[in-house]
Amino acid sequence: MKSGGMQISSAFLHSGNRPEQPSKGSSLERVVIVLAEKILYIKNDMFRKNSSFDMEKERLSAMNNILLENIRCIITGSYREGKTDLNTLSNPALIRVDRRTVTPSLKGVPKLPERQKRAVRRFYRPYVRRMTDRYHRYYTSKNGVFRPDYLPEELYVTQVDRYFSDRQEARFLDNKCYYYRLFSNVKQPELIGMRIGGSWLDGRLLPVSYAHLKKRMQKEQELVIKRAVNSQGGYGVHFLSGSEVKRKLDERIRTIPCDLVIQRPVRQHPDLARLHPESVNTLRIVSLLTQEKVKIYAVCLKIGVGKERVDNGCHGGIYCGVRPDGRLRKLGVTDDGRTVERHPQLGYRFEEQRVPCLKSALTLVRRAHPFMGRFRLISWDIAIDEKGEAVLIEANLSLGGINDVQICSGPLFGRDTKKVLDEVFRNRRRKWNIWF
Repeated sequence: MKSGGMQISSAFLHSGNRPEQPSKGSSLERVVIVLAEKILYIKNDMFRKNSSFDMEKERLSAMNNILLENIRCIITGSYREGKTDLNTLSNPALIRVDRRTVTPSLKGVPKLPERQKRAVRRFYRPYVRRMTDRYHRYYTSKNGVFRPDYLPEELYVTQVDRYFSDRQEARFLDNKCYYYRLFSNVKQPELIGMRIGGSWLDGRLLPVSYAHLKKRMQKEQELVIKRAVNSQGGYGVHFLSGSEVKRKLDERIRTIPCDLVIQRPVRQHPDLARLHPESVNTLRIVSLLTQEKVKIYAVCLKIGVGKERVDNGCHGGIYCGVRPDGRLRKLGVTDDGRTVERHPQLGYRFEEQRVPCLKSALTLVRRAHPFMGRFRLISWDIAIDEKGEAVLIEANLSLGGINDVQICSGPLFGRDTKKVLDEVFRNRRRKWNIWF
């Protein structure tokens, strides 16, 4: 459900015994959260009197914070960038966030004809008791194409993604510091150094003091500093160039309270740079690991807008579908749901452009995915460098958003939608509902 993808971390969990204080919000939000905190604090106090195990106390505190974060998300319908671990959210919290924050409003969106409504209900009848047509309405109104096999994002985040991805493991494994070991068989941005836990490592992944690494970094002309965890939508990415490397390096690092990586910037292929030179325009590729192979289900290009250095939709970027031969599809979609046929600043038509070296990106995904057997459904962000080689930027191990993907490329699983849903709901009663 991320626009660039909902990202993953346990960074907001605290080690203290008392839950984190609530942020400012509506009166109802503050009242409910304060009451929940009092209940949890009483429970913690009883636990402290009957237990001497600090590890268990810390575990209970983490569980309390998870509960409070779920309460916040249900009440406010939004998550906190850099703090909310989306993998710990319950289905009601995910649905609330999706309807309030992720999926644009249906205000003014025309209703589906009765014939199309029946087609949607008939397609999903084997899997759910009742089926809303809100997502089919939304997708059809944007691209003008009705398909009963569109996958509602609510169904995706609460059932499909939860089935294919181990979110408990994703909380800890989806960390950019680990990429250089997990995906050592594919090309990645050149590493200058990283901070993981309380330790600093250099580009060879050897321990080093920060003072020594700082001298090394200050010799660079450009640096990219990234949060390694909980960085959904390009959150926590900083670019330094020229004199900024010396002047602002410490300041930027201090703003990141968790693990981080420091890299040289990727120099993208000239054909992609023409589409928006200020940002690295990356491919979003959705793949599913089956028993026989890695199957590619969706390919989109994320294109930057304005002066933004990142191409994520929440920063104004545009998603545009990519055909198997590399040509872009006709429509692009912005994060707020607007569809466009031309780039808003540069004016070119999307359907007249082509992604270079697409095969290289698909090959990277097919090489990287088999090792990640606990995450069978992954949304990859891949750049094409100036030499035409694919570079792994990010692997969204869970909760990769699909609204924009389906608007510009059609149903996520296409003809395999029923096959995928049959596996997800195999031997399960139809207990799950989508509310009208």
